[in-house]
Amino acid sequence: MTERQPNEASEYSRAPAILVVDDDTSICRYCSKALRNVGYQVVDTTSGLVALDHLRHQAFDLLLTDIKMPEMSGLELARQARALNPGLAVIIMTGQTTLETLREAVQQGVTSYLSKPFEIEEMRLTVAQVLHQRAMVLQKVKLEAIVHQLELSSAFNRTLSLSELCGEIVRVTNSEIGCQFGYFLLQQPDESPRLLMGQASHPQLNEAGWQLLQETYQQQQPIQTTLKLAEADHNVITFPLRVGGAMIGSALFDYTEALPSAQIEGMMLLLNQAAAALNNAQLFTRVQEANSRLQELDRLKSEFISITSHELRTPLAVVLGYGIVIQERSEPPIRTYLDRLVESAQRMKEIIDDMTHLRRLDTRQTELQLEPIVLDELLYEVIDQMHGLAQKKSQTLSLATPPDALCTLYADRAKIALVLMSLLSNAMKFTPAEGMITVRAWCETVQSVPYEHAYFKGTLQPGPWVFVSVSDSGIGIPESHLQRIFERFYQVAQSLTREYGGTGVGLALVQGLVALHNGHVWVQSEEGRGSTFTVALPQRGL
Repeated sequence: MTERQPNEASEYSRAPAILVVDDDTSICRYCSKALRNVGYQVVDTTSGLVALDHLRHQAFDLLLTDIKMPEMSGLELARQARALNPGLAVIIMTGQTTLETLREAVQQGVTSYLSKPFEIEEMRLTVAQVLHQRAMVLQKVKLEAIVHQLELSSAFNRTLSLSELCGEIVRVTNSEIGCQFGYFLLQQPDESPRLLMGQASHPQLNEAGWQLLQETYQQQQPIQTTLKLAEADHNVITFPLRVGGAMIGSALFDYTEALPSAQIEGMMLLLNQAAAALNNAQLFTRVQEANSRLQELDRLKSEFISITSHELRTPLAVVLGYGIVIQERSEPPIRTYLDRLVESAQRMKEIIDDMTHLRRLDTRQTELQLEPIVLDELLYEVIDQMHGLAQKKSQTLSLATPPDALCTLYADRAKIALVLMSLLSNAMKFTPAEGMITVRAWCETVQSVPYEHAYFKGTLQPGPWVFVSVSDSGIGIPESHLQRIFERFYQVAQSLTREYGGTGVGLALVQGLVALHNGHVWVQSEEGRGSTFTVALPQRGL
């Protein structure tokens, strides 16, 4: 019993395909059987013409052929075979080896030769060595192609403009296949297909071109065909565009000469890089478009606030003025109704004032009138103004600050008063009846950066600072919302908006006015146990 040789084809991802050609039937079968026994895919024939037909319809890795055959010599077969497949390895079998024969064999791309008669082991080793050498050469060529394609694709990273990028892809593709124009059909789920041209001067793509790009997208394979564009027939090739295995579109280019399979593979590698660049450019374009829409919405919103506040201010002043006059001259129960009317009109005025202040902050029309402010005087003044509202809600409003802790700061008195009143108003709104609201103030010299305080770690420049905190025993703020409460028009929950009212402008206005003084504001809160807002202002002004 003959021992089977180890499978020599096992080192390859697939068994190499070998074409054996010899007009001697016994030698042809002898070689074929020996090669099949070690795992190769083998096709054999005794005719050079039949061998050429096999080569036209099947990809082979190696041709093992006799040198002298009646219909076609082995050297002529090698020449035509290499023309069909430049990467084909060729081994010549000959009984008459001369220098002239070897020279001609080398010229025809023959890789090695076997002198007849030869042993089966000699043939097997020669085939294995030639295939190994071929694999090494192909690997080197493949790596060089990858490096070349990466060098070419580096040009795709120079821009995030879709139109410029398409032009760059066509320019690079022109150096590879000689194309004159290119088209890119980008497709995303739930979006209409988007057709881009490499250059504006390219002819318009007709319906047949659209269908060809769609077909490529569906089949996810290159397609070569002829297409009529600008009244002329063009050889064209389409490629799928993939990013991470996902299809994002397809591309179409013209070409002049037939493209071998190796060049098509190189183009697919290049277009994988191009697809990634196109996808990045698309994402960047979407972000830009979204930002433009947001900016336009912000502009329209600001205009709406400006127009609305301006148009409402005059009739509201009339309503409030006459309402106060009639209120003072009325008796119950009419006075009760007028109290509600004046209170509602006053609340509307406060909303309009907040909107106006916010608008001025956005347009940088707010100017600071700096002056020395005695902190305890300002605090007592603000608390006195807000005390009546606290009493109406049966809330306790107090100032818990030692007299020796207060100091003088340089700031805009009216705007700092507005900040404190907004914080107190916010505390009263979310604190139930019988609740406590406490104002504290202190002066502190910051020694080092960053400055750390409860729920705050930031940059306060070294020097004297004034701190004011407003604490309440209200409903508190969920931790997930703490980072957003200073955003304009932001409400913690719609249910709170319905229950407590408000536009979500007050805290945004507070943050804007404090920032205008180069100060900071932050919040410490626990849901169900109240909140503490703290304002830090530089004592010596800007």
